[in-house]
Amino acid sequence: MGAAALFEDRFRRAEPVVTRAVERGELPAGTDPGELLKAMVAPVYFRLVFTGEPVDGTTADRAVDIALAAAHARALSAPIESD
Repeated sequence: MGAAALFEDRFRRAEPVVTRAVERGELPAGTDPGELLKAMVAPVYFRLVFTGEPVDGTTADRAVDIALAAAHARALSAPIESD
């Protein structure tokens, strides 16, 4: 499985989790599951691929905190399609 297919699968699997969080009022309406997942994994992959810095629980916790803050600021909403 290539990287694109792997991430597509992960985004598909994350969608119901994010949808339920929106339904419970834990995330704003319109939060895009794929964008939320990208925001969570980006700091980890940046360390792994570019800087070689260690990745530990603190790194993961911080990445989740940042992604959730972005979601609550409505920065991870699904894009509005134009005509």
